[in-house]
Amino acid sequence: MIVTLDRQRLMDAFSAEETLQSLLDRVREAHLKDRMIVSVAVDGRVLAESELNTSLPQPVAGGQVDLESSQPATVAAAVLRGLAAEFGDAGSRLSDIADRLSSADVAAAIRDVGKFVALWQACYRALPQCSALCRQELLDTDYDGRPLKDRLDELIGKLSEVRAALEARDTVLLADLVRYELAPLAQKWQDILNHLAEQIEPGSA
Repeated sequence: MIVTLDRQRLMDAFSAEETLQSLLDRVREAHLKDRMIVSVAVDGRVLAESELNTSLPQPVAGGQVDLESSQPATVAAAVLRGLAAEFGDAGSRLSDIADRLSSADVAAAIRDVGKFVALWQACYRALPQCSALCRQELLDTDYDGRPLKDRLDELIGKLSEVRAALEARDTVLLADLVRYELAPLAQKWQDILNHLAEQIEPGSA
């Protein structure tokens, strides 16, 4: 069986009878050092996360496995930039969502608010994961003269207000929060996440 890492064939002896998990573990131990595997393809087809998880305990079902690796900090920076782009896209829709909260389209607008809150939650989960990847506590850093922990506390407070307005079905208050509170926060966090990505990107120092 052929196994490549970053487009270079590995000369180790691999068998199609060993599990994909075993193969990945051996490659990590022998070749990766401080890098991490970011893509697995079998016979030219990249495995999505769900398929990869299912395939790990199974024998490798193919004649060639192609692996790609990256530095953990590079992966973390890409995650942060991706979130920043999502905040930019979501923030551009907030004015329209606020308008629809006082229209006949209120139910759909509330669902869109829920999606926006879910994006914040994804960001909250991603920060410690990215900190672990780059071996740096990102919440200990400052942004624009204020600790990032303070900015996160501010964000959590606003999301609590949004949740309370949703539970009370107060669409007037919710529209005001979306238009005047969440919109600037979305822009601020887009800037923060891009700034963090620049700081941790290998070679940026």
